[in-house]
Amino acid sequence: MLTRDESLALVRKHVAKENNIKHMITVGAVMRELAVGLGEDPAKWEMVGILHDIDFEKCTGLTDHTKIAKDLLKGVVEDEVMDAIMAHNWENTGVALDTKMKKALVASDAVSGLIVAAALVMPSKRLAEVKPDSLMKKFKSKEFARGASRERMAICSEFGLSLEEFLKAALEGMKKVADELGL
Repeated sequence: MLTRDESLALVRKHVAKENNIKHMITVGAVMRELAVGLGEDPAKWEMVGILHDIDFEKCTGLTDHTKIAKDLLKGVVEDEVMDAIMAHNWENTGVALDTKMKKALVASDAVSGLIVAAALVMPSKRLAEVKPDSLMKKFKSKEFARGASRERMAICSEFGLSLEEFLKAALEGMKKVADELGL
């Protein structure tokens, strides 16, 4: 299994835009926090989060997203990891959302945008200022961070967390990498 540093080095080899890399670090941090709370392998879940969009800059759109990743990661990651990455684009890959890891990746990918947006509207633009209760209010406001899919975040109930628990865990995970994110 790839270490966190190896995963990031691989991402940096294929991804040029720093904001895309920060998104992958964010999703990795949320996945790690979820794994800890759910009794899963934190290192593996973080790796999935970090690698999930490794092909994003090489794709022509959602129709080939994750399919290119499958080629990039062939022989590098185990099948379970590749299946989770493919499943976060299940509408185009047909890979079922049938495990906690797959569902967690879908929800983590979506929540990252909501939490970053919540930090950026704070006076300091820092994650440290974001509180779980204010995050819940922002979740309920459809006008806030419109691109952050509430439906995908709500998948958290399918891996055993209430929305409140999920948002709190996601926020805590992201706060642990705040310095890397510049937030």
